[in-house]
Amino acid sequence: MKPLPCINNEFTGAIIRDTDVVWLSFPRYDSPSVFSSLLDEEKGGHFRIESKVVSQEYVVPNVVSTKLKDGSEIIDLLLYGDHGIVRKIRANSELKVDLSPSFYYGRNGAKVKKVTDKVFRFFDNGTDFLEAHFLFDEVKYDGSWYVKGEGYIYLGYFSDERFGIYGKNVSFNIERGFDRTMNYWKNLMKRERGKGKVAELKIGNLTGDKLLDAYQNSVGMLLGLMYNPTGAVVGSPTTSLPEVEGGTRNWDSRYAWVRDSSAVAEALIATGYAQEARRIIEFLSRMVSFVSKPFMYSLYSIDGSLPPKEIEIPWLSGYKGSSPVRIGNDALALIQLDLEGSFMNAFYKYYEATGDDNYVKNHADILEYVADWISDNWKEDDVGIWEERDTKAQNVHSKVMAWVALDRAGKLMKAIDRDNPWREARNEIKEWIMDNGVVEGKFVKRIGGNEVDASLLTLPLYGFIDVKDEIFQATLRQIEETLSVDGLLKRYKQDSLGECIYPSTLSSLWLARIYIKLGRLDDAKLILEKILEVGDGFYLVGDKINVKSKEFLGNYPNSYAQANLVMALEEIAERESAEDKGKKGENNNNKTS
Repeated sequence: MKPLPCINNEFTGAIIRDTDVVWLSFPRYDSPSVFSSLLDEEKGGHFRIESKVVSQEYVVPNVVSTKLKDGSEIIDLLLYGDHGIVRKIRANSELKVDLSPSFYYGRNGAKVKKVTDKVFRFFDNGTDFLEAHFLFDEVKYDGSWYVKGEGYIYLGYFSDERFGIYGKNVSFNIERGFDRTMNYWKNLMKRERGKGKVAELKIGNLTGDKLLDAYQNSVGMLLGLMYNPTGAVVGSPTTSLPEVEGGTRNWDSRYAWVRDSSAVAEALIATGYAQEARRIIEFLSRMVSFVSKPFMYSLYSIDGSLPPKEIEIPWLSGYKGSSPVRIGNDALALIQLDLEGSFMNAFYKYYEATGDDNYVKNHADILEYVADWISDNWKEDDVGIWEERDTKAQNVHSKVMAWVALDRAGKLMKAIDRDNPWREARNEIKEWIMDNGVVEGKFVKRIGGNEVDASLLTLPLYGFIDVKDEIFQATLRQIEETLSVDGLLKRYKQDSLGECIYPSTLSSLWLARIYIKLGRLDDAKLILEKILEVGDGFYLVGDKINVKSKEFLGNYPNSYAQANLVMALEEIAERESAEDKGKKGENNNNKTS
């Protein structure tokens, strides 16, 4: 998929192609869609303004401006605190609006009821409905709508007749809501910490404003993908965008993965949003079970419940014919032993950034339970980070993350003057990995095999081993030799579904971060350049990447990859800044000697 703008309001998200809202679910990320033409052009419904697009860009993250050939402009956003989308239009000539929602993932085309000349309702056989307000001096309607001049189109979701706006004796000011939503995002983005250093970077042809856009849009996207009522972060606002066009690797990502959410928290902490990161950590803390595995499930619905059973939607053809289209996700049934380490690392990063002893004390029972459980169960098999549904094994990355969980638990207990009873188990895990997870001088993906995978790149990122250690260096060389494609990196060679064809954006960003640690900045920049070139303009990233066609594959945008893009930009900016200071110091010393 060519890069498209995504807008969010911490409730739900929309994807816009040119002037058409091609994906939007109401009222939540994991609700049924009302526009899904991204997955089926004929049945998915449209919210399209007919004109030729000249340019499109973010005004500020989660607010998109589209310039049209006749000089007209559309500004799109999802209202803060409301289940509604607003399109502010400055129409220099009469513009035709095609508004044709299709409820429940395109199964039920909407029936239209004209309430007034400017208010319309769309409904199917249920009680919920959409209410559209065309706030222009003059509106024409003949099955489509025609508007001219400056005004707004508001489309809101309501669960039943009690909650519609029309006819209620309450204030209803879309202009005010639009402006305040715009200001909300502008004010939120002022807190970014790394803008100055990122602005000084040069990555290929990208400098200054473009790199700031990449940084700011990424941070804004991570903040927007947080479900405000709970602090959960969705893996992506979309479902069933294929990892391979025409293939069956089509999954629903509109849920909160423990691992992905922890990475988002880490990225937000790095960029100065520790309080927002704390909300993510708090959500994850509330998911910890005291009766079994702390994170019994790898993903949760955004309200903390379990996602629905995975089913197929046969009436949608899928993105470019890629079927099946799925909703729900059965990956929650898979046992994954790396989750607790991801969570504990994010928790420790929060403590490092804030020194908040009281927060650690208030969660000590959770931290202790996680560490106790890992100490007793780290030897179990699991499916690993890649969620290979038919393969349980002793995965090295999972064992390393068990070590991370106990390492961070010990450090957090030390911070509040408590004992660390897990030191011996932590050391035992490391010894076991070094004895069993190293084959022919390199780390391997799983015990009993000889293959490497991209998850092994995280070992230095989590401090398990030094990036210059001989064993890791041998591992890195093997990864570079066997998994590189067009300068980027695949997750692994193949799994039970077949060959892994396209590079993974996440894996490639891990490699860039390793290069930064090694001081190989030119190599890191080359990876970032390839990814940012594909995301040109919006700089949002998908799960997989086809460098040759300059397209992303898989659900989009992908919060796990987006978080690592933020961290890579932060780290390379920090490294270059430190090197520049070192050179200036040397020059000053030379002048005085």
